[in-house]
Amino acid sequence: MFQKFRFWLWFKLYLMFDIHYFRSRQLTTGEINLARQVFGNLINYNEVQIFNIKYLPWQPINMYMAPSGKIFMNNENFCEDFSRRSKQMQGLFIHEMTHIYQYQSNINVLLHGAILQSKYFLSFKKYNPYKYHFIAGKPFHTYNIEQQGEIARDIFFKNIPNIILNNEHLIQ
Repeated sequence: MFQKFRFWLWFKLYLMFDIHYFRSRQLTTGEINLARQVFGNLINYNEVQIFNIKYLPWQPINMYMAPSGKIFMNNENFCEDFSRRSKQMQGLFIHEMTHIYQYQSNINVLLHGAILQSKYFLSFKKYNPYKYHFIAGKPFHTYNIEQQGEIARDIFFKNIPNIILNNEHLIQ
């Protein structure tokens, strides 16, 4: 009886969620090398997975999310190695790796992200949680989680010094 139920449940899930199409993978050596340029060894790279599914059902096609130590994206954007993509896509990858770093540093990325998105929508899209003004000497952890992602991207593009690895990386 249990075998029939298990088969029925699996079949229903397969039909409902198109489970055969879900894929995930570990980071490639190239991706780890990209991330190390910004984060050094602050991230446990072996724990990171990339999924070809949305985290939220209403997640827009070109939105990437990493609220739980894993990166989620629409299947159309899933790739086998971000280190072989354009510099722009590599910058996006670095932004998402910032959320991995935050999560591994015990920051509730989902909660902080929800608060920032609420502020964005409640301000009728006038507040931009991604926009930041770089101030030399200002500690990395004092920027919000999306600003940190943009800062990491700018560090990757060598637009600003690496304040993450310069003893200012402590997230509080």
